[in-house]
Amino acid sequence: MGSLIQELAETRLLKDVSAAVIERIHAQARPIELASGEVLLSPDHENDYIYLLLSGSLSVHFDTTDEIDERVLEKGCSVGEMSILDNALPSAYVVVREPAKVFPIHRDLFHELISESNPFVCNLLKILTQWIKASTECIVRDRSRIGELTNHATTDVLTGLYNRRWLNNAFTRFLVQANETGHPLCVLLIDVDHFKQYNDTFGHLAGDQALIIIGNCLKTTMRSCDFATRFGGEEFLILLPNTTKEEAVKVAERIRHDIENKVVDCLDGTFLPSVTISIGLVTNTSDSTPKSLIDSADAMLYQAKQDGRNCVRY
Repeated sequence: MGSLIQELAETRLLKDVSAAVIERIHAQARPIELASGEVLLSPDHENDYIYLLLSGSLSVHFDTTDEIDERVLEKGCSVGEMSILDNALPSAYVVVREPAKVFPIHRDLFHELISESNPFVCNLLKILTQWIKASTECIVRDRSRIGELTNHATTDVLTGLYNRRWLNNAFTRFLVQANETGHPLCVLLIDVDHFKQYNDTFGHLAGDQALIIIGNCLKTTMRSCDFATRFGGEEFLILLPNTTKEEAVKVAERIRHDIENKVVDCLDGTFLPSVTISIGLVTNTSDSTPKSLIDSADAMLYQAKQDGRNCVRY
């Protein structure tokens, strides 16, 4: 019991607080042991306690519990004050980072202790809490806007795939990683067969819908480790990290087959013929560059067109 009182006295919130008050806090609850990954506070649930962190560590997250830590709380810190003072839901997620021991102080006791103090201190705490809460809300909104802008900057509007800007930034990184690890990087360059004729026959809206369907097909057909981009017009480029040529051929054939058998739904009750694609496939070598791989894939794509289209060449 004595050691617990000492632990409480060493927290930041109870620094220089009288022994009588600490005894009073100690008498109303017991410490809680928490395992790593447990969620202590959440914006989705009401909170009735301030928690004093006696050991271990906690992490604070604004958007989801999966994001990078915004802040790490160590022994002696406390959490939950803002939601208690503001009588609102917590403004962030607090997750157990390392096995922790916390001591809960119920909101009723907390308000009793505040009301027994100088009213000026009580009012100041409430004002500061409102300012902090407003700042937190601004941070969350700004992060959301930044995420939207980043997404728009790297995503093709029509197909929802990555765009050329993303590829320009990512290609070298994937190639360096492949060279460092010794794992192969395969590239698929895809072109829609007779796309101009398709547009001229059925109209540009139908052509756009065909590209959308190709984008959706790539998303569902590719493996989770693959990255598809709209390279330009009716061309697409796919990066296949850690993939041998034999494996890449299987991926390419699966994509080709699925697109060939996907009718074009114009969303007005009409259906148009499916499109076919030609694919050029290449694998990196020790002296490969993004340009050399794209040029080589383009040569293989040309060969696929010469061989009658709707095929894979490598």
